[in-house]
Amino acid sequence: MEGARAESIESRVASIGLDEEGLLDRRATLISLLRSLQKSFEQNDINTQPSSASEDNSAFSQNAGIKAMVKNPTSTLSHRGAQLASETLHSHFANQKPNCMNFREFRDYLSAAGRPKEFSEVTDNEESWKVFVDDFGGLDAEGNMTPEGLVRYRELIEHKQPLEIDVLRMNLDLLPKSLQSWANNKKMFDKIDEECIEEENKKILRRLGKKKAEEFLIRGLTGTIEKESFQQLLADCGEFYTFQQLTQMLHVHHNSMAVMQQLRARYARKNAFSNTQASKIDGEDVERVYRDGFLSWIMSGREKPEVHFFEKLFIKSKTKISRVFKELMLAGIQLKTAVKELRERDILHPRILGGLKMDQCRMESLLEIGKTQDVDNGLSAQIIYTKVEKATQAFAEMRLPRGCGTALTFDFLVRSDASEVEVRLAVNHLNSVVSEHFDRDLQRLPLFHSWKVYSHKNADDMLVLRIAICFDKTSSIDYCLRELDLGFTFGDLVSEFSVEGQCSLNITDLFDSKRVVLEKKLALRSKIVVTFARGLLVKLMEELLLHEEEGKMKEDVIYEEEAAIQTRQDERTAESHPENPNFGKIKIGVDIKKVTKTGLQLETQRVIIEQRRRRLWHIVGLFKGTKGSLVEFSFKSINEVFFGSKLIAGWVPAWLTKDMFLNAGTLAIW
Repeated sequence: MEGARAESIESRVASIGLDEEGLLDRRATLISLLRSLQKSFEQNDINTQPSSASEDNSAFSQNAGIKAMVKNPTSTLSHRGAQLASETLHSHFANQKPNCMNFREFRDYLSAAGRPKEFSEVTDNEESWKVFVDDFGGLDAEGNMTPEGLVRYRELIEHKQPLEIDVLRMNLDLLPKSLQSWANNKKMFDKIDEECIEEENKKILRRLGKKKAEEFLIRGLTGTIEKESFQQLLADCGEFYTFQQLTQMLHVHHNSMAVMQQLRARYARKNAFSNTQASKIDGEDVERVYRDGFLSWIMSGREKPEVHFFEKLFIKSKTKISRVFKELMLAGIQLKTAVKELRERDILHPRILGGLKMDQCRMESLLEIGKTQDVDNGLSAQIIYTKVEKATQAFAEMRLPRGCGTALTFDFLVRSDASEVEVRLAVNHLNSVVSEHFDRDLQRLPLFHSWKVYSHKNADDMLVLRIAICFDKTSSIDYCLRELDLGFTFGDLVSEFSVEGQCSLNITDLFDSKRVVLEKKLALRSKIVVTFARGLLVKLMEELLLHEEEGKMKEDVIYEEEAAIQTRQDERTAESHPENPNFGKIKIGVDIKKVTKTGLQLETQRVIIEQRRRRLWHIVGLFKGTKGSLVEFSFKSINEVFFGSKLIAGWVPAWLTKDMFLNAGTLAIW
């Protein structure tokens, strides 16, 4: 009698009429029964581990019993581990196409993990790698590794190469994306909160004076922001909406907060003795946004309204420019503080810096694409740095308001046949646009003074419509240099700076014509020239870098002293409690930036700072050894710029293809 033929799992499942959902339901039911059995065994003190554990079966004994089956029913990776492998690792290296990791990207992953020869018998060749990945069901129809395939690959090596260590080695975040998003949103809210507090403290100081305002100044975060800052906050978090959409969303949000407050009040009345936790949110306050309520709102499954492309582009440009200005102002304030400390120590003294102003360096850079002899007839743009002897007189001639130290102006050329009535009407319309869409954001800029829209004749005696954004006198670089008493002006540091850009096509040909082929018609020329005091700049950069290193050394000494004190306290505590050496052992003085969620003190933040410091020292060395330079780049066509070099082609985004430059009217159609 011949032995019965073994049936496959698929045929057995099909014979009993179960599909994938049915199997999952049975699996869930089985796990629930196992958990109830485990709980019953624990209540009756029944041991579920093997009765004997020798050296041969020690690995089995560690994972034996119902408890191990319930905790790890399917694989060696936990749910969080599978999520970390599929979302963090796979998405980080799958750059060409989402959710598809090709052979080259997999090799990049192995190199980043520090194991380029891992499974070299199958990973050195693309075909053998595809067969290897396909064996455990991780290959798609196009021959790329799926996120599930990377999860199964990580299960094979988890016992030798823990996933957590690899993620930390690659300087990636161990937190899930949702928690990263929550932390980033909280960080953005706190940044806006700090800016609002700083502006409010400035108002208090101007109103009461430094002595009287001391007790009224706001210290620490308030956890609330004004609703006018809501658009900037959402833009910092990566979402862009119009004011009308924001008003509607805030109305719904405030109504929800009011309902929650009523429910909490009802619960408090019913549980007067047990309800002791006060809410940080005032549900009746419709003029402010509270941090806790905002975080719950932005992380919820809310409906996100659609925004038109050009509206989104306008809002994104406005909020990004506003954020850049704020960051630049903050960096300038920090730089001024560091230079002031060096000046007080007489490290930066006029006697030392005065002799370095004459050591000049000139650098030029030229970029040419296509036939540059045709660029004189198309679009052009220039940025030129000029110096004036009397800034106050120059501002008066430009009809700028008094008290401003820096002004950013935008000039729009007026047609020669425009009448005075049309010019005045254009000024009024432009004034209305700035007042409605930009005034709220301009008022929140650091060191902001005022803005003005008017008609004026420029240096070439041509009538223009001018938008002037003015900052107060403390924003002037020369004012800060005089206040620091360094013995030089910004004109001594940078004597020449110009940027010129020319294009062979005009705006109509670029964005309206459907016959223009960029590969054949587009030609570009760009030139950058800068002349600066090399010795003076090198001296400033050296002293600032050394000053930063002194601060880091001080932090390290404090940290080591605190760690030594804590170690001594733990030893004394252990001596007094010999029966429990770990009694009262705690960790204090630990830098949170150096500690991961696993407790491994991998100083990733310190490594990043060290890399940035080394790059800055390389720049200082470059300036020291360079008296002058001329860098020229020349390309035959626009396609050669992006796809002619493998080094550049690796950084080209997926949406930018060769067809965009070979087809006619690409920008007009787009």
